[in-house]
Order: sequence, then structure tokens, then C-alpha cells
Amino acid sequence: MKFVRLLIVFIVVAVMGIVLLIASIRDKAELAKPRGDLETMTENDFYNGRFVEETVYELWDNFADMEEYDSTFGIKHNTRVTAQYYALPIPVLDEYKFVALALSDSSQQSIAKKMVKETDAFFEDGTIPTTAIQIKGKVTKLSGDGLEYLQEYAVDMGLEASDVVAFTINDGNTGSGSGAMLAIAIVLTIIGLGGTAFVIVRKIISGR
Repeated sequence: MKFVRLLIVFIVVAVMGIVLLIASIRDKAELAKPRGDLETMTENDFYNGRFVEETVYELWDNFADMEEYDSTFGIKHNTRVTAQYYALPIPVLDEYKFVALALSDSSQQSIAKKMVKETDAFFEDGTIPTTAIQIKGKVTKLSGDGLEYLQEYAVDMGLEASDVVAFTINDGNTGSGSGAMLAIAIVLTIIGLGGTAFVIVRKIISGR
């Protein structure tokens, strides 16, 4: 039983290391490319893992929040919002299409709320928005509830569910920690694979 437990532990560590290794190598490769320019990107320019950077001048509503909470005997408490999701229009021809913009920084969230009010005022009486937000982040695939909420929002705004481009820009995820993650991934992979080999060899030698 001890052999099996040790083997499982080292295999899990190895898998974690390999997964992190692949992710960090992908980030390194993406960071070597020019950042995506939101001002000129179309829906076909979005893909999982791409890094983007741009100043955004138009932002629509906060359509969803990500919450974390503690639980005691199944009762939720200490609920806190860890990210706010906004509908971000992208320039595709002369039509509105949206991706999700995830903001976790409180100062960014404050700017976003002001931009939403200014966007509403623009459509109501033509008042020109004066607030902008600087976005630096990583693109990830949008699916599940998040995609459903954004599609519902688009429909409520008189658009189509197909006007949603199923990606999220995660502001603040700039890949700056990819070097550290790569080092951790290498260490975990070495420990996991080395430990797995050691446990198996020891088992063979001991014959038990």
C-alpha cells in the first residue's frame, strides 16, 4: 500500500509539472509575438492564450460577477467578488460584437463603472465619453455560464446570441510570471518523474 500511495503522489506531481510546463512554454511563445491590438482586431483574431494590449474607449454593462465564499456546514458566508465581467465591443465592420472583459483590480473596476455610465449617456443624449481604460491581459476561451450570460445580455440589448465572440480578456494577466512558473514546472516535473522512477526501481529491487 505504501508503494501505491507514493507512486500516486509522484505521478500527480509529474502531471502537474508537465501541465505547468506546457502552459508556461505557450506563454513564453505568445509573449515573443506582438500584442494584439483591440482597436483593429476582429473576431477571427481572438484565440486562447493570446496577449492583448490597448486603450479602450467604450465599455458596456457589467453582465456577471465571479464570487468566492467560505462555507460552514453548507452555509455560505464571507462572500466576495473576485472579478467583474463587462461586455466589451470589438470593431467588426459596422456591427456590434462582444467579448467579455474580466476585471479583478478595484481601480480598474471603478474606471469601468464610470465608462458604463458614459456609454449609457452617449446612447441616450449623445454626450461624448471622456473616460478610457488601459487593458493588458490574456485571452481565454469563454464557455459555460459566462458565455450564456453574455449571450443573454446581447439578446436583451436587441442583438443576437451569435454577436458574442466566445472569449474573455483577463486584464492583469500579462504573463509576467511565466519565467517563475517555468522554473516551478521544471522542478515539479523532475521531482515527479524522478520520484516515480525511484519508487518503481526500489519496488523491483526489493521484490515486494
